[in-house]
Amino acid sequence: LQRMKKLPSRRIILTHLSPHLLPPSIFQSKAKILVLVWNPKDTSVSYYHFYNNMLVLPSFASWDDYVSSLFAVAWGSYLDCLVEWNKYLNHERIMMISYEQHKEDQILGMKRIAAAFGFSLCEEYFPRIAKQTSFIESS
Repeated sequence: LQRMKKLPSRRIILTHLSPHLLPPSIFQSKAKILVLVWNPKDTSVSYYHFYNNMLVLPSFASWDDYVSSLFAVAWGSYLDCLVEWNKYLNHERIMMISYEQHKEDQILGMKRIAAAFGFSLCEEYFPRIAKQTSFIESS
């Protein structure tokens, strides 16, 4: 916390925490929060492969074994986290966007994020940013 206080403003802090694990003051401050959520099905498949490919984590012999412990991660259930963030859907400084929604129209997603966070970018920047941040090479 002390190290974060020393960072110059506009700080960007990434976290996987649920709202109840964040400092309560963050919701009364001028901080703006972007909550990027994944479809729970996609998240579960991603975690399954992540766990099975990390040697330091337990691997699962089958999907059925994995499903029995689904979303029981160190910081809590992903579904519980989504339910908790949903309580903030109408909060003026919190923007929620789904990964799938952003991926479907990356430029529109960037424009919405820029507007919500008060960033003014030239129209020509959006396609360049999309190209630089894409996992898919375009020809």
